[in-house]
Amino acid sequence: MVGSEPFNEPAKEPVTDLLQSLPERQDELYQLVYENLKSLARNRLWGEKNDNWLQATSLVNEAYLKLMRHESGWRDRRHFFGVAGEAMRRILVDAARLRNREKRGGKMDRQSLSENEPADAEWDVDLLDLHDALTELEHQSAEHAEIVRLHFFSGLTFQECADLLGVSLSSVERRWRFARAWLRSRISE
Repeated sequence: MVGSEPFNEPAKEPVTDLLQSLPERQDELYQLVYENLKSLARNRLWGEKNDNWLQATSLVNEAYLKLMRHESGWRDRRHFFGVAGEAMRRILVDAARLRNREKRGGKMDRQSLSENEPADAEWDVDLLDLHDALTELEHQSAEHAEIVRLHFFSGLTFQECADLLGVSLSSVERRWRFARAWLRSRISE
């Protein structure tokens, strides 16, 4: 997300206020978050070997439909973008499973877990293995898994993660290092 600040809220209509006014203001919310979600989708799809199986617009639309079906209500902006990243992750995992099933074990997409690379760097970890390991990490440490979801799948910087979570930058970086090492260990098994 070079040169953009996709998670800054406009002063007049913050995401949290719109979330509290759903479903009446659903159209306004969609217009406010669409470009942010599309930027996330482009970043997620950038490293994909694109054989036209999924486009950024399709990923955004599918994720948004999943988000609006979310039954527990939206607490705030953090909750919304956290679930948005999770929705995109699940859509990509489902698409990867379908593609792999169609190709019968064809080469899988890879994703980088390097702390020095941007979230949209070329993939070098199997997405399905990452999904399974992240699901296991969620059961053991929701805080660490949330950092992975926000940074890796939602494309937030460590500072944006810290701001959203209300913790220090060093706490986020420490959790990321632990989660990355834990995930690498699980995936390499």
